[in-house]
Amino acid sequence: MRLKFTVLLLIISCIQLAAQPIGSWQEQLPFANATWLGTGTNTIITSTPYAFFTLNTNDNSIRRFSKVNGLTETGVQFAAIAPGGDWVIAYRNSGIDMLNGDQVIEVDALKDASINADKTLFDILFTGDQGLLATGLGIVQLNLQKKEIGDTWVIGNEGKYNAVYGTAVTASHIYAASAEGLKRAPLTGVNLADYRNWQNLSGSNGIPSGKVDKVFAIGQQVIIQKGNALYSSTGQDFTLLYSDAAIWEPAKLVNGNITICQKLNAGPRILALSATGNILRSQANGIQQPKQAILLGENLWVADSLLGLLRFGSDRTESFVPNSPAGIGGGSLYMDNGEWWVSAGSVSPEWQNQNRPGSLFRFVEGNWQNFTPENTTALNGTKDIISLISDQSRTIWAGSFGSGLLQWRDGQFRLFREGSFIGEDASSPGQYRVSGLAVDGLNNLWISNYGAAQNLVVLFPDGNSRRFAVPFPLRSRGIGQLIIDDLDQKWIIGTNGFGLICYNHGTSIDNAGDDRWKQYLTGQGNGNLPSNEVLCISKDKFGFIWIGTADGIGIIQCPQEVFGGNGCEAVLPVVQTDNFAGYLFKGERVQAIAVDGANRKWIGTRNGAWLISADGEKTIHRFTSENSPLPDNNVLQISIDQKDGTVLFVTASGMYSYKGDATAGSNSGNQVLVYPNPVPPGFNGTIAIKGLVENAIVKITELNGRLVYQTRALGGQAIWNGKDYNGRTISTGVYLVLVSDTGGNNQTVGKIVFIGR
Repeated sequence: MRLKFTVLLLIISCIQLAAQPIGSWQEQLPFANATWLGTGTNTIITSTPYAFFTLNTNDNSIRRFSKVNGLTETGVQFAAIAPGGDWVIAYRNSGIDMLNGDQVIEVDALKDASINADKTLFDILFTGDQGLLATGLGIVQLNLQKKEIGDTWVIGNEGKYNAVYGTAVTASHIYAASAEGLKRAPLTGVNLADYRNWQNLSGSNGIPSGKVDKVFAIGQQVIIQKGNALYSSTGQDFTLLYSDAAIWEPAKLVNGNITICQKLNAGPRILALSATGNILRSQANGIQQPKQAILLGENLWVADSLLGLLRFGSDRTESFVPNSPAGIGGGSLYMDNGEWWVSAGSVSPEWQNQNRPGSLFRFVEGNWQNFTPENTTALNGTKDIISLISDQSRTIWAGSFGSGLLQWRDGQFRLFREGSFIGEDASSPGQYRVSGLAVDGLNNLWISNYGAAQNLVVLFPDGNSRRFAVPFPLRSRGIGQLIIDDLDQKWIIGTNGFGLICYNHGTSIDNAGDDRWKQYLTGQGNGNLPSNEVLCISKDKFGFIWIGTADGIGIIQCPQEVFGGNGCEAVLPVVQTDNFAGYLFKGERVQAIAVDGANRKWIGTRNGAWLISADGEKTIHRFTSENSPLPDNNVLQISIDQKDGTVLFVTASGMYSYKGDATAGSNSGNQVLVYPNPVPPGFNGTIAIKGLVENAIVKITELNGRLVYQTRALGGQAIWNGKDYNGRTISTGVYLVLVSDTGGNNQTVGKIVFIGR
C-alpha cells in the first residue's frame, strides 16, 4: 500500500460567520447531527457525518474542525485523541488525518489501497504506540509514532475478509467483534496476520453464533454486545450480563461504564451500566435520536443526531450546538441583503419524487435559525422544498414538490394547497407541487405548479390569482424554475427534457387574447439549445438569459426579439482554451448559474465550481475539492448575496461559502465602507471598498493628492492589496479614497488608516 503525507497548518479557531475576509472560505455545515463521542483532557469530541467540534468542559468554548481550517476531507466517521495527544480523524472514504501540534498529516494508504473489500472504519482502540482500526476488511494497525499504516490482519474464515466492528485487549489476548462472531488470539507469540491463529468463540462458550457488535475489556473481564444483549466473561465462558427488548445502537465503554442508546416503543432511552450489569443511570427525557453516550461523573454526555451534543447533569440539562444550519440544504437557495434562506429538499437537480422532509434554514445577522418539522407545526408533513423567493414586502415564499406553497411573513408560516390557488397534480391526487417561483416588478408572484392542469399561476398582491395552461405537450405537465426578464417575459424550464419556454402576457395579464408562447429546443430553427435537458437559468446584467443544460451553456442575447419577425435563438458561445476552440462548458452538466455584482458568472457542474468573465470567454477561478475547501466536486446549487459578495455553494457533502470580490452597485455611492479600517500591522490580506456606484473609479492618494493606486470597482466593490503601483507596501499614515462614476460624477471622499509594525 502507498502512503502519502500532506502537511497543512491547522488554525483552530471559532468561526465568526459575520466577518469573512475576501477570498476566504467558511463551512456552513450542520453540527446538530451528532453521531460519535470521544474524550480528551477537559474535552468532549462530537463528530457529525460532515465535520466535528470540541467542547472545553472548563469554559464551554466550542471549536469547529473542517476543511476550512486544515482537515483534508469532508465526511467524518469519527474523531479520537490518543493517549499521547495525537488526534485521529477517520473519514467515510477510509482516509485518515492525524493532528500533531499544528500539523495535519494525511495517512491515505488504506483509502488508496486497491482492495476489493469494504474499507469502512468503524472504531479505533489505542494500545501502546498503536491504534487498532476496526474496519470492514479486518484489523488495520495505525502506527502513532510513524504516522503510517502498519500490518493488516485479515481474520475471516479461510483467510477471507471479515468486518470487524471493535477490538479489545487484555493482558493475554486480543479480541475482535466481527461479522463472523467473537474472535480471539494470543496477544504475543503468534502471527496475528494469520487467520488460523484466531479462534471463533461464538457458537460455544455461552455466546450465540453470528455477528458480535462490540467487545470491551475491563482488566481481565471481557464484555461483548450482541444485538440487544451484553455477555461477560472473566475466564473461558460467557454469561448473560444484561438484556432487554429494545433496539440498541453500538455500545460505548468509558471509565469502566458501558452506555447504550436504545429505541423502544415508548421512545428513546439511554442506559449506563456498571461492569457488573447494574443500571447506574437511565435517561429518557430530552433526547430524540441518541447515537452514543458517555457517563463521566455526574454528567451524562449524549450525541443526538437531531439535537447535537447534550449534557444531562445532576441539576440541569444543556445543549451544545455550534451556530449552524440543521441540514446541508440542497432544495433551494435565496440570498439578499445579508439574509439567507436555505431549504433542505432534494440534494439533486433531478428532484422529482425524492420525498425528503421539508426544513428551512434562515441566516441573518451572523446566526442560523432552523425551522424543521420537529419545531414548526406548518412544516409537518412537508416534503422537498425546492424553490425559494422573497417578494418586495420581504415575504418569503417556499415551494414544496408535493405539499404546496409556504408563506413566511412576520415570523409566521402559512401553507397553501387544496382549496387555494395551487392546483393538484392531475396524475398524482393529493400532491400539490410548486417547482418554481419568481416575482415581477409589480410584486406579482409567478408560480410553476408542476403537474396541474393549469400549471402556471400568478398571485396578485391583493390575494387574487389567475391560472394558465402551458400550451405545449410536456411530460406530466412538468415545468420547473422560472425567471422574469427585463421585458416582463417569463422564462420557464420544461422539465424531463422539454427545453425552455418563454411566455409574454401581452398588454395585460387578464387579457388572454394577446398571450404569446415559445418553446426552445435543440437545433437551428427550434431554439438552438445545446440540450433539451435544461437544468438552470439565470438573467445577467445585460438582460441576457443564460441557460445551463446537460451539455453546456446557451445564451439568449435578444429577448426583445423572441416574438419578432426574426425571432431569437440561443447563442452557443465558442471559447478558446489553449490551442482549441469549443462551445462553453460543452460536455458538462451545468447545474447552477449565478451572476455576481460585476456581471461575472459562477457556474456549478459535476466537476467543480467556476467563475467566468461577464462574456464567458475567460476563467477567473475554478474550485474543486482538491484545490479548495469545497467538500464535493458535484456542485448542485450556487447563490450570491449581492450585498457583500458572499457566494454559497451546495453539494451533497455540505454547504460552504466563499467571500467573493464583487458586490451589487449602490444607487448613490454615499455609503462607502472600507474594511479593514484601520489596517492593522502586518496585514497581508485584501482591503475592500464597498457601497460604490456601479463600476466606479477608485483612487487611493496621499493627503497631498499624490496618486498611490487606482482601480475600477467590480460591481459595487473595489479591492486593493495595500500596495502602490510598484508593488511596495505603503507606509504608516492616512490615505484618501476618491470615488467617482465613469462620468466623473458623485465623487466621494473616504479615508484609510494604515498602522505600521
